[in-house]
Amino acid sequence: MKKKNYSEVLKELEAIVEKMNQGDVPVDKLGETVKSASEMIKYLRQNLKATEVEISEILKGIDEA
Repeated sequence: MKKKNYSEVLKELEAIVEKMNQGDVPVDKLGETVKSASEMIKYLRQNLKATEVEISEILKGIDEA
């Protein structure tokens, strides 16, 4: 996946989910689409986890001051 920010990837994932909900993903592209969505979800989770760790470290620094 190209380097994109969280918001861009989330918008792309939302668009995929919307297409799937509307039945706009052809069966022959379904596997590829689900794989792409899975990669986006992994990226978003990793991004959230990294942000959580960063914020925890910042807050720990505030508490120690």
